Amino acid sequence: MGGLKAKLGFNPATVEVQANFVEHYMAGCPAVYPLVYIYTLKKVTVGEAVSNLDLASFFNVTESDVIAAWKHWQSMGVVEIEEKGKDMAITFLTVPIPEKKPKTEKVVVTPATTRPQYTVDELTVYRKQSRDVARLFERAEQALGKLLYYNDMNIIFSFHDWLRLPIDVIEYLLTYCANNGHRNLRYIEKCAIDWADNEIFDLEKALNYVQNFDVNYRTILTYMGQVTSYPTPSHRKYMDKWLKDWQMPLDLIMEACDRSVAQIEKPKFNYVDKILAEWFKQGIKDIEGVKVADAKHAEGRKQPELKSDLPRAKQNRFVNFNQRETDYSRYEQLERVYLEQRLT
Repeated sequence: MGGLKAKLGFNPATVEVQANFVEHYMAGCPAVYPLVYIYTLKKVTVGEAVSNLDLASFFNVTESDVIAAWKHWQSMGVVEIEEKGKDMAITFLTVPIPEKKPKTEKVVVTPATTRPQYTVDELTVYRKQSRDVARLFERAEQALGKLLYYNDMNIIFSFHDWLRLPIDVIEYLLTYCANNGHRNLRYIEKCAIDWADNEIFDLEKALNYVQNFDVNYRTILTYMGQVTSYPTPSHRKYMDKWLKDWQMPLDLIMEACDRSVAQIEKPKFNYVDKILAEWFKQGIKDIEGVKVADAKHAEGRKQPELKSDLPRAKQNRFVNFNQRETDYSRYEQLERVYLEQRLT
């Protein structure tokens, strides 16, 4: 835990905050930043000691938030910071009148690229002094079905402090992963990073994100004959590529699954991927585009000099591609199959 020493760089007549600070600097930053400044100023003025951890506990934020506040005020020229290891010395300066009023833009603190490590003492203090953090660890133990060790708490706490995910979102993430058979924290951490990358910073967004994830992934898995499966990392990589990178609609992916069945009797991810890759290369984005490509391919068979690399479908009991019409009701059928599997 880093210490904090602060002193005044001017001689105030009162404990009041400088007018220039109130007028020009309190807007345009997270609300806790001015609170950190004012509270520390009051403590220093009356000769009381205060640490960053004290500030974090008092305002119910993380120590990283407090440090980010000091970095912000240093950039504004109202304090000077001297760092020695984890210790930090703050000097309050005379607040200048800015030549141009600071932009009222939201200050975003970008998380570090690697997960930070917290000491046992830090985690113990956070757990004792923050009811939210204590509740998070309790809910994590319930969801994961085990007592949390130091490394477990380190990873889970980083979801909040490092990735900036709210406590309730983390609790939902843990429950969701555990209910789907994933209690390995390394796996959950990858999901947490994915949620942070997609800015899932409130519970409503989390619920919608999971719902869309379930519908798309489960539909594809069910159609691939893996009704009770949860996507492996390799399967998820394929599906992310089809759905996100290539923006393929579900009916087009199912068409590729049908063609995989027609060729090798059982759909496989790598074969479906080859079909979709060829369609993506040709700019095919929907079923109508497939029909046009099929018509060109059929015409090409009449002209031997024209060739196509597009996988050719077999006419069999599974599917008739030339006359196939998209049946969106099968999504509902697949969903019913999935629910029946879960119930049994």
